[in-house]
Amino acid sequence: MNLDNNHKLQIAILGATSHIAKGLINNFLHNTKFSLHLFTKSRDKTINFLSTIRKSPDDNCIIHEGYNDFNEFSYNTIINCVGVGTINKLKGNYSNYFTVTEEYDNLIIKYLCNVCQDTLYISFSSGIVYGREHSLPVEENTANVIRVNHVAAEDYYSIVRLNSEAKHRSFKNLKIADLRLFSYFSRFIDLTDGYFITEIMNCILNKKVFVTNNVNIVRDYVHPEDLFSVVRKCMDFKNINTAFDVTSLRPAGKIEILDYFSSQYGLKYEIGKASVYVSATGSKNIYCSNYNNMAQIGHKPAYSSMDAIKQESKYILNR
Repeated sequence: MNLDNNHKLQIAILGATSHIAKGLINNFLHNTKFSLHLFTKSRDKTINFLSTIRKSPDDNCIIHEGYNDFNEFSYNTIINCVGVGTINKLKGNYSNYFTVTEEYDNLIIKYLCNVCQDTLYISFSSGIVYGREHSLPVEENTANVIRVNHVAAEDYYSIVRLNSEAKHRSFKNLKIADLRLFSYFSRFIDLTDGYFITEIMNCILNKKVFVTNNVNIVRDYVHPEDLFSVVRKCMDFKNINTAFDVTSLRPAGKIEILDYFSSQYGLKYEIGKASVYVSATGSKNIYCSNYNNMAQIGHKPAYSSMDAIKQESKYILNR
C-alpha cells in the first residue's frame, strides 16, 4: 500500500465524472488540506472537467483510469459517486441499478474489511429509499411499501437503495454514512439528463417554449456548498454508521421556479395538457424530507433550493 507523506487527507472519489462528484471535486481542490484520488472509466473526460475549473492532474489530484489499483492506496475517506444515469441514459436496462451498485459497493466494503477498517465510506443514496410515490414530505417513520407480488420497474431503484443502506448498517464495525439526496443542482449538470430543471435550461438556451402540466411539483435542490459541508461534517466524526436525509434550507415549487426564470431569463412557458414527465423511479410530486437528522452531526443548510437554482444556473445560462 502506498502511503502519502504530505500529511493531507487522502480522499478517493469513485465515479469522478458524475454530476455529484464534480461539485465535490471542485470544492476539495480549492482547499489545500486534501489530496484526491479520482477513479473513472474516462481519463479524458476527467481531465477536460478539471480544465473547466482551472485545475490539472498533479501529486494532489491523481486520476486512476479504471479501478485495478484501488486497493494499493491508503485513504482517509472513500466517496462513492458511481451511478447508472437518468432514464435517458438507462434506455430500459434497469438491471444496471442492481449490478453496478453492487459491484462498486462490494469493492469498497472489501477494502474496508481487508485493507483499512478506519477509512470512512460515504455512499450517495437517494430519497427514493422511502418508496416511489411521494405526495407529502417524508418523515422519520415514513414506510417504503413494496407490493411483493407486483414489483414494477419503478420500484427497482428504491429496492436497490434500501438494500444497500440495510447492508451498510449490518457492518456495525465499519464507518459508513449514506447520504440521501432528493434533488441536487449545480453548474456541472448534464443538460441531456432529461430532468425538469435541465429541460428549463435547454428551453432558455434554445429559445423554446417550456410546456408543462398543471401539477405544482415540489423539489429540494441541495446547493453544492451545502453538500460539501455535509461530507466534511461526516469526515469530522470518528465513529459513524447511519443514513442522513440531505436537505436544503427550503424546497421550491414548480411555479416559483418557472416564474423566476421567466422574469430573469425570459423563459416562456405554457401550462396545459402536456404529457406527464416520465420517471424511472415513479411519480414524486412532493419530493423532499422533514426528517432533519443532519443536525446530529452539526449540519444546518445555508442555502435554499432557490438559492442553489439562482446561483448555479447563471454559470450555465451566462456562458
